[in-house]
Amino acid sequence: MDKRLKELRKQLGLTQQEFAERLGIKRNAVTNYEVGRNEPADMVISLICREFNVSERWLRTGEGEPFIKKSRSEEIFEYVERIRGVNDNFKAQFAAALTALEEEDWKIILDVVNDIKEKSLAEKRKAEPKVVPEPSVITDLSPEEQELIRQLREKRKQKDA
Repeated sequence: MDKRLKELRKQLGLTQQEFAERLGIKRNAVTNYEVGRNEPADMVISLICREFNVSERWLRTGEGEPFIKKSRSEEIFEYVERIRGVNDNFKAQFAAALTALEEEDWKIILDVVNDIKEKSLAEKRKAEPKVVPEPSVITDLSPEEQELIRQLREKRKQKDA
């Protein structure tokens, strides 16, 4: 289990200190688990699984996938729970409003989001500089320029001969 705990922590991009803080334990406890000096108690294992959405079976045995797949509604619920304590009034109000939407409201929101994306792409296209290709073949030149190039090529052939 020690290797899996360390692997999990690294996959989450957390230091031992950050991992410990999320679990409410001391950093040296995490160190001891990772080096195999101590085994985490069942309570700590349950806490790790709940906090990081980890399969207990994987954590204990290495079998299966490390992370438990969540449904979309579970993800939304967790997000709402996270921002509930945040002092960002807009986010909290917005999340609360989303929970009250009817199916038709979701369609309207989808249309608005698609309109915003289309307008954004159109603005980006307008902002991109127009690239005018330089003439690369003789047909891109005026008849006078074409004649001049033909004459130069004839002179070169005569010179090389």
